[in-house]
Amino acid sequence: MSRSTRSSLKVLRPFVLIAIAGLAISGCSSSQASSTAPGRLDSSFGSGGKAVTDLGSPADVANAIAVQSDGKLVLAGSTRDANQGDNFAVVRYTPDGQLDSAFGDGGKVTTDFGGKADVAAAVAVAPDGKIVTVGTSHGTATGDNIAIARYTTDGKLDSGFGTGGQISQDLGTKADHGNGVAIQPDGRIIVVGSTQDPSQGDNFAVLRYTTDGKLDPAFGVGGKVSTDFGGKSDIAKAVAVQSDGKIVVVGTSHGTATGDNIAIARYTADGKLDSGFGVAGQISEDLGTKADHGNGVAVQSDGRIIVVGSTQDPAQGANFAVLRYTTDGKLDSAFGNGGKVTTDFGGKDDTAMSAVLQEDGKIVVAGTSHGTGTGDNIAVARYNPDGQPDSGFGSGGQVSTDLGTQADHGNGVVLQNGKIVVGGSSKDPKSGDNFVAVRYTA
Repeated sequence: MSRSTRSSLKVLRPFVLIAIAGLAISGCSSSQASSTAPGRLDSSFGSGGKAVTDLGSPADVANAIAVQSDGKLVLAGSTRDANQGDNFAVVRYTPDGQLDSAFGDGGKVTTDFGGKADVAAAVAVAPDGKIVTVGTSHGTATGDNIAIARYTTDGKLDSGFGTGGQISQDLGTKADHGNGVAIQPDGRIIVVGSTQDPSQGDNFAVLRYTTDGKLDPAFGVGGKVSTDFGGKSDIAKAVAVQSDGKIVVVGTSHGTATGDNIAIARYTADGKLDSGFGVAGQISEDLGTKADHGNGVAVQSDGRIIVVGSTQDPAQGANFAVLRYTTDGKLDSAFGNGGKVTTDFGGKDDTAMSAVLQEDGKIVVAGTSHGTGTGDNIAVARYNPDGQPDSGFGSGGQVSTDLGTQADHGNGVVLQNGKIVVGGSSKDPKSGDNFVAVRYTA
């Protein structure tokens, strides 16, 4: 799970969506929910529903979250080192929101790739419990490289993967970025992001690695695929693997003739564009504005595809955008208004970053409401299977959570034993940005 992005779904994991509501708890406020309503902060998690971790720098930001089979939570992002610049940072919490002393150094691990800024954008847990993080190593000798690290269950770099547990992938351009990750049932790793073409600009980049960290020759051309949507910059942010092995990738095609469009591609298991989806395997979705962005993806059990991001309203600014597509890539008329739903949280810029599907078919979407009266707030919405807001969640299906700072950001979401957990960052006036995980009742 991939941030936008950062993601996603930044994690971007195959399944991610969220909604949240709440009440005042331990100095944290959420929009109008009673103490018994689904979506309230869960006081049995961390401190008053939240777990906050300072990694010792003013810039500790979690961009993605994953949940292990034992309920432990893994957050990935970056922390700043005075000498090395930004490094990958991974934090693991116990199921009740305490730092896990059995992982790394007191629950925390940092990794340097040698770039000026090494930032993890996505995280996933492999079937064997190992943890894979994906992002970008900026400013290496070959420019920006896709960066991948795999850790053992106790937080050590996995010596059986790549070079000492790490990969810095140069695709032959100065701007190769990793934004999303998904792991197939057989353990092979799908990484998505972007690579720069000298004539087309940035294109979707999709790579598959074997379990030991080698590019998979059975996928695309030598393990790599790039896809142009015709925009000046086509950036993949999130990926999901369908039950039939097909791969769905979501992002944004910036600077098309109609502005920024939501971009979706589906590939066969061997890395070819799927001719049975959209137009020759691709969709460039214009919602009628100049700024339509795709950040997260989840696939329903029936194969229909949920895409989340944002769309621009002339009066309200950016709003959450949630779309559902049929298995062949058409907007699903049985969902929302012609396959589309938009949600305003009252901020100047409300951006959905990731989504997860509940067992009852409800859709949870999480992100950030920027520029509210209390600053930036974590925003969560829950929708019924038909795309209508779930009136039994929060206030009319929404929760906007202020953790008492001017900058609370939601970047990823998972379900943990039926409860909703959002991972992101919260800005402390003294220590700066910190990792944060917030848990809500479902």
